[in-house]
Amino acid sequence: MARPINRLSARAVQTLAAEGYHPDGGGLYLLVGPTGAKSWVLRYQLRGRRREMGLGSAALVSLQEARAAALSNRKLLAQGKDPLEERKLALATGRTFGECAEALVANLAPSWKNEAQAEQWRQSLRDYGPPAAMPVEEVDTAAVMACLQPIWASKTETANRVRGRIERVLDWARVHGLRAGDNPARWRGHLDKLLPKPSKVSRRRHHEAMPYQDVPAFMSQLAERDGAARRALRFTILTAARTSEVTGADWPEFDLAAAVWTIPAGRMKGGREHQVPLSPAAMALLRGLPRDRPPFALSENAMLYLVQKDPPKGFGLPFTVHGFRSSFRDWAAETTDTPNEVVEMALAHAIRNKAEAAYRRGNLLERRRHLMEAWAEFVGCGNATPRLQVVA
Repeated sequence: MARPINRLSARAVQTLAAEGYHPDGGGLYLLVGPTGAKSWVLRYQLRGRRREMGLGSAALVSLQEARAAALSNRKLLAQGKDPLEERKLALATGRTFGECAEALVANLAPSWKNEAQAEQWRQSLRDYGPPAAMPVEEVDTAAVMACLQPIWASKTETANRVRGRIERVLDWARVHGLRAGDNPARWRGHLDKLLPKPSKVSRRRHHEAMPYQDVPAFMSQLAERDGAARRALRFTILTAARTSEVTGADWPEFDLAAAVWTIPAGRMKGGREHQVPLSPAAMALLRGLPRDRPPFALSENAMLYLVQKDPPKGFGLPFTVHGFRSSFRDWAAETTDTPNEVVEMALAHAIRNKAEAAYRRGNLLERRRHLMEAWAEFVGCGNATPRLQVVA
């Protein structure tokens, strides 16, 4: 009978104090030392020889990361390889930062909502991370600061994301025995002594939105030429959807007969399934796309680059893709008599008022369909008279 795995919980890792080995399963143990220090070890047997491999301190390596490392090493065992010997070989031959980053992304990708997240990781590390060819053991504080300092004040949110991603890549490398010592990308107790707090250098701003009056002309410009990013952006504007909802969409989500796009809960910001009624213009866009691949399989920044990059590659505008949701919201409020709850539901916004949330259980699909058809008509993509009253 197979031994159970995943016995420990994150809470147990924090609270266990009894000295000794505490099994998680699959040969992975949490070792509590005489001083209370905790570390991860993998016990295994190969060719009749029992061995023990350290996987790092529990203060730095999470339970999930320890399990991932243990699984990776069990796969080596299944191939007849000794994980400890493979670690020595890796240290002797060296691994690059780029190789470690790609290995980590491959490990994390199954837990992400869509493939676009993997590309976001890769692109941000390519653009702002340490050189891909740099040996991972040579990434030190100076190398990390060289990445972050140039963008810390001007692109603070991006810089903070990049810092966190570099930190995770270096943690992965340390767990796999490819580097030793403290993580130079760690914030608390390290980089917080060298860089100002993100909140001090960049206040969070609302997404810049194009005035709704200018959206029809912009949609006309988008339609002048064909291209994947242009099609995706037109569809995003027509549906008032979030970028990740569009770039992560796949054909099984679309009911073309009913003209409804059902976005599963796992891909929604609020964690709840959302139905989007599709206007004839949105349907026409979908029908013109090939079915052998997802309709809008782009990196999450492709549409943003199209909007903001200078001509000829982009439009050179100071707006964001997310801001078109605000354009839609302003248009609905200022030019139609649509009730607020219908517009909020079209945007998949959470209902903060618990009494209202309990009372309003439907999804108002048909009322939202009228609204989206009127929006398509307004931006110049409709082919029918709107079925709701538009304020003069």
